Amino acid sequence: MRAEGGLTPGAAAGQAAAATPFEQHDRARWPRLRARVVAAVFVGGCVGGLGRYLVDQAWPAGAHAFPWATFTINTTGSFLLGLLLVLVTEMLPPTTYVRPLLGTGFCGAWTTFSAVTAGTDQLVAHGHAAMGVVVVLASVLAGLAAASCGLVAGRSVAAHRRRRQPGVA
Repeated sequence: MRAEGGLTPGAAAGQAAAATPFEQHDRARWPRLRARVVAAVFVGGCVGGLGRYLVDQAWPAGAHAFPWATFTINTTGSFLLGLLLVLVTEMLPPTTYVRPLLGTGFCGAWTTFSAVTAGTDQLVAHGHAAMGVVVVLASVLAGLAAASCGLVAGRSVAAHRRRRQPGVA
């Protein structure tokens, strides 16, 4: 609705009128992809994916069994991501590569909920729906608990480090 003089309400105070709230954004501007950051994600992803593959091969789950390898991988990855979040934001010097390498790359490839859903689908297909529900609930709860423990551990390490620095109370 336009007000007197062709201005939209709110534009009378010297603001530029826009037909939509998105018109002011530069639609031609895309995020820049930096080759070294993409390479860091790639390297971390290769290492995390290879590690996951090796653990899955060494500790296979039967068609009727709890998928312990996937559960352990996802739980340790949740802990690592929680720990990494605190270390990167509170302890490490600013860097462009740690989060893409370890957080997005390694942890992203190491942990994946799709493995949980594929394992659950296999259990349900073989007539073990109750075990599938247990796998999903245990995975979600263990992941949340592990991430919380990672955050607490990271904060503890950061607090200990601050106490050891001279001149810090």
